[in-house]
Amino acid sequence: MFYIAKRYFKGHSGVRLRQWATASNFKVMTTDDKLEPQILEGDDALVLWRKGWAKWNEWIAENPGCSISFAGHDFSKEEKPPEFGGYEFGDGRVDFSRVNFGNRDVSFVRSTFGKGDVNFSKAKFGDRDTNFKETVFGEGNINFSDAIFGKGAVKFSKVDFGSGNVDFSKATFGNRGVYFSKAKFGDGGVDFSEADFGKGSVDFFHTNFGSGTINFHRAVFNGTSANFSHATFGKGRVNFSHATFGKGVVDFSMTTFDDTYLNFFFTTFGDGVVNFFESNFGNGGVNFLDSNFGETEINFDWAKLENFMFQPKVIGSGVFSAEGLSVGRTAELVLPPSASSLKSFNLYSASFDGPLTLKANLKIVPDLRGTKSSHQVELSRLNIKLCRIPMARNWFKKFSAVAEDHEDAARLRRLKEIAESNKDHQAALRFSADENRARRWIETSWLGSVLDMAFSACSNYGQSILRPFVALFLLAAASMGIYKELATSTFTAWWKAWEHATLLSISNSLPFLPQSRGLREDALKALYPGDPGFWVDALIIGQGVFSFAFLFLIGLGLRNRFRL
Repeated sequence: MFYIAKRYFKGHSGVRLRQWATASNFKVMTTDDKLEPQILEGDDALVLWRKGWAKWNEWIAENPGCSISFAGHDFSKEEKPPEFGGYEFGDGRVDFSRVNFGNRDVSFVRSTFGKGDVNFSKAKFGDRDTNFKETVFGEGNINFSDAIFGKGAVKFSKVDFGSGNVDFSKATFGNRGVYFSKAKFGDGGVDFSEADFGKGSVDFFHTNFGSGTINFHRAVFNGTSANFSHATFGKGRVNFSHATFGKGVVDFSMTTFDDTYLNFFFTTFGDGVVNFFESNFGNGGVNFLDSNFGETEINFDWAKLENFMFQPKVIGSGVFSAEGLSVGRTAELVLPPSASSLKSFNLYSASFDGPLTLKANLKIVPDLRGTKSSHQVELSRLNIKLCRIPMARNWFKKFSAVAEDHEDAARLRRLKEIAESNKDHQAALRFSADENRARRWIETSWLGSVLDMAFSACSNYGQSILRPFVALFLLAAASMGIYKELATSTFTAWWKAWEHATLLSISNSLPFLPQSRGLREDALKALYPGDPGFWVDALIIGQGVFSFAFLFLIGLGLRNRFRL
């Protein structure tokens, strides 16, 4: 009967029943009655709030399932109410610090705050949605530090945060998403340091961060996405140092940075995508010093910036793509040993108006085709292991290996060209050797491939002096033994035969020496009186041909080693 009478008087008496004043009446109702959700809103909510946080929290403790709504309220006119002994408001100052909002929805939709400070520090919001959509703040500082948002979604979409500092440091968000899309910050600082964004998606799509310092130091993003695409940052520094991103998408695509520097020092990225597609840094840049990447796809395609420092501590078996990247000043790409697991490294058609440094040990060939640089490109510490796969599955498979990626030859050709233009002969030799290996059996003919294999085995394409020297020595020693075995003369001393065989072999291996001709003729007469025979002549010719080849390779190695 009470419930029916209450509904009647509420609808017909013209007097609005205060929900918080009748809470005890709700409690005495039977479980068979189905009540509409209790809402504390309008004047009732304001009257209770003006009493201060202690009275508010006491009431909430008795009514935890009540939704809270200050939607559409203008807080700029709040003054100290004389009938209550609460704290002062005035000048638009609004204080919700330490307030507990219960377990249900909390709404400040389209509410307005004045020129004073707004304080929600250590506030505890409900486990349903918290909604500040289209709220307008004034000129004061806004403080949500240490605030705890419940399990529901947190919505700050299209909020105007005014011109003061905005502090969400150490705030804790739930797992159903955090939305700041199309929000607008002023010229003050924005602080999300040590904030925990939960396991939901985080949306800063099209957000204007103003011109103050933006701080996400040690912030934790464990959701499937952190979306900063199309956002606008001012001239203040943007700090993501020691931040942690989960397995998902970190999206800064088409984001504008107004001459600012983006700091990812010691930042951890999970397995997913880090996307800076077409982002524009103006005269600023980005730094990934000692950051950690999982199996991540890193995308800087068509981004524009002045300084690009990519020096991660760990990088997984992901993909690095910066096709069309434009760097105005310095670009340093220094990859850790774990970069050997990268699947692709693409700088195709990128342009660098300053020096470019690329240091890495890779099992792939980086793509620098079409790149343009007005300064030196440092590749001396870029080491590449060309990946090849056998064409045959029999014993010939070691000799029939071809490049796994048929475009590697063109990529290596470009690397060789860059090294040669920078007068880096050693790097050019390495890239040229790998280029020949990549062309083998694909662009090179069968006979050319066989000769290429011999060139590689005997001198590592002119990079080794030791290999042809050892080969020449072994050839001379083997020839000396054969000459001795084929000798037809009889010597009184056994060592005489070895003496003449040694002289014959050495003089045949070093025909350019003035004494070689005379020593060879004397040794032939001593070992083979008369005609030496076909096999000796064939051996002399063969040794001479191979000795000449090995001497040429020794000279080529010396020339490459000491080239000025």
